[in-house]
Amino acid sequence: MPSVRYDPHRLPFLVATLNAAARAPEADLASGPAAGRRPGVARARSGYPPAMKWQQVQEGPSAVYVVVLDQGEDAVAELTAFARDRSLGASQVTAVGAFSEAVVGWFDRQAKDYRHIPVQEQCEVLSLIGDIAVADEGPTPHLHAVLGLSDGSTRGGHLLSGKVWPTLEVVVRDSPAELAKTHRPDIGLALIDPG
Repeated sequence: MPSVRYDPHRLPFLVATLNAAARAPEADLASGPAAGRRPGVARARSGYPPAMKWQQVQEGPSAVYVVVLDQGEDAVAELTAFARDRSLGASQVTAVGAFSEAVVGWFDRQAKDYRHIPVQEQCEVLSLIGDIAVADEGPTPHLHAVLGLSDGSTRGGHLLSGKVWPTLEVVVRDSPAELAKTHRPDIGLALIDPG
């Protein structure tokens, strides 16, 4: 694929292109790796859940990807799978879209765990930011979200899960570096260790 400079003003065009490619008959694929898959575009056969669509919009050591999630996909699980599939080691993540339901977390220092804050209604993803670094289990996203509710109020925190509806449009900016997360038992979290 030729190198393309990332231009945030082209994001709606890229999203429309990915959606059109996924609807094309030649994009129908069985689940799992398949010969003949067009780079970055995957879709399950009829009767199977949709698969995320993505396109690399900038090549080189600082690659940029546009990832588009479909209805029903879990944002955290899909972005984790994408990071591990692409072996991302030091990336920045931003996204907009909406969820039919989500769970954000507030870290309780005493319990050394996240207190779950369920959002059980349609909500706008007003802001989703984070990073991807390498933890013991492989590349792992650390995502924070601000979600807009129907009455104009917001919920926010560490994104634990988010069921996409109708879409989530994600930009992942990778770097040639690799950042490692180290578990800190004194805190109860795995944190980036820049050393």
